[in-house]
Amino acid sequence: MMENEGFKTMEMVALRNGVPVEEVRKEIELAIDAAMTSPDRDARAFWDEYIQSGRRPTPEEVILYAQEWLAGYMAGRALKE
Repeated sequence: MMENEGFKTMEMVALRNGVPVEEVRKEIELAIDAAMTSPDRDARAFWDEYIQSGRRPTPEEVILYAQEWLAGYMAGRALKE
């Protein structure tokens, strides 16, 4: 399951920072909450497009999305170099 990859990433972050996985999850959830309620127009547009199901994404889902976005960005950047 893809969400397991997001969980593995949280485990690596927790290990590197010497904190429990639940602390990493809590921090990501706080960041999601802050981002979803941001008054910034660009942030609102992103979340309106990203959350088409109407439900709040899990930390694992946000991690996977960010990883996929970054991989695509870096691939496009490499093509330009």
